[in-house]
Amino acid sequence: MAEVDDLRAACAAKLDAQASRAREFRDYYEGEQGVIALLDTEERRTFKTFLDESGANWCELIVNAVAERLQVVGFRFGDDQASEAAWTIWQANQMDADSELVQTDALVMGSSFVLVQPDEDNPTGVAITAESPLQATVLYQPGNRRRRIAGYKRFPEVPGEPGRDIEVLITPEEIITWNPWEIGPEVYPNPAGTVGLIELVPQPRTVGWPRSELAPAVAIQDRIQTILFNRCVAMDYGAFRQIWATGIKIARDVIRTEDGGEAVKVTRPFDVGANRLLTNENDGGKFGVFQESTLGGYLASVEQDVTMLAAITQTPAHYLTGHLVNLSADAIKAAETGLVAKVRRRSLHFGEGYEEAMRLALQLAGNPAAVDTSSEVIWADFETRSEGQRVDALVKMATLGVPREVLWQRWGATPQEIERWAQMLADEQAAAPPAPEPAPAPEGAPAA
Repeated sequence: MAEVDDLRAACAAKLDAQASRAREFRDYYEGEQGVIALLDTEERRTFKTFLDESGANWCELIVNAVAERLQVVGFRFGDDQASEAAWTIWQANQMDADSELVQTDALVMGSSFVLVQPDEDNPTGVAITAESPLQATVLYQPGNRRRRIAGYKRFPEVPGEPGRDIEVLITPEEIITWNPWEIGPEVYPNPAGTVGLIELVPQPRTVGWPRSELAPAVAIQDRIQTILFNRCVAMDYGAFRQIWATGIKIARDVIRTEDGGEAVKVTRPFDVGANRLLTNENDGGKFGVFQESTLGGYLASVEQDVTMLAAITQTPAHYLTGHLVNLSADAIKAAETGLVAKVRRRSLHFGEGYEEAMRLALQLAGNPAAVDTSSEVIWADFETRSEGQRVDALVKMATLGVPREVLWQRWGATPQEIERWAQMLADEQAAAPPAPEPAPAPEGAPAA
């Protein structure tokens, strides 16, 4: 039991550090990180009302630009029946939808998890669930970043009420659960025989924490929101032309304080407004106005930072600015080249995690294809193409003798659609009347 307690403590410590880091990036994605502003003095605190108006969530756009292009449409194993079985398990666990949750969490917080385990209530006999990096983590064998020695999940007994957490430790041999209402842990044998909690990391590192998609964007996001805050202040206090006055006697009231002393309170001399007229009966009094603050510098600064954000994160500038004027298809493709390359890199690492999860799922289902290490994930096309471009390219490929099913795949059809189309084509060919035989040549006619 000492070894189990050590694993539990190590996993809990890792989850604490992982969740703390993940929450920072999650807040930026949700737009809840707050605005950095100087609130040192009493006057500055009066500007706090502008903080809620200074949010501009560019981080969400940066993540979604990648996440929306990552769509799993199938799995390819050496055996077509195994490919179909893998997709059946995938859909039976609603992973065609939940995989987007997993991927978005991983892009935002650096990693996410899927839990693969036997489930008699599932028609496939296997359950695959999405797990949050705020509640789950994996402990690896020292010196090996792929071999899992323990999985760990910690979640509140009642959502929204911390302090009464349920803890689950998964080892290859056992599944141990600690409940807040139980004195000791509940121990069960692990029917999978392996740690079924699999980590998905789009940007892994050989050493250190996985990298979030928002890592290079945080500093620029803070700077943009600080500029917007200052612009709001300038709009309210500087863009309105402030009035000055001289030669005016300001009324003062003397107020007794609680300790018996006296304090002087200055009475506001004028109630300034666009619909009010200022008057002064003192012949020596004068009025004037200060020059208003222009906002062009603030707008230019934000535009420059957004352009920098697009370059650093490989996000097409028109995604962030919304400016798309008379761009040709080639220009759009060139603008999205960096994003497509980035998505392809992320899919490589996501695919490794999904392939391992599906091999384990097939193993639990008793499918011999579980040992097929050549399996791969089939993704939807990462590039944005017009229908005309796509069809033209496929017609040219067909003239080179590329098989029809490969062309369908390049068009974007899922394995299920390809199978259905092939069957429909075979049925049409079987139902078609046979071609008439050529008429016999007349006697004495030269042979063709």
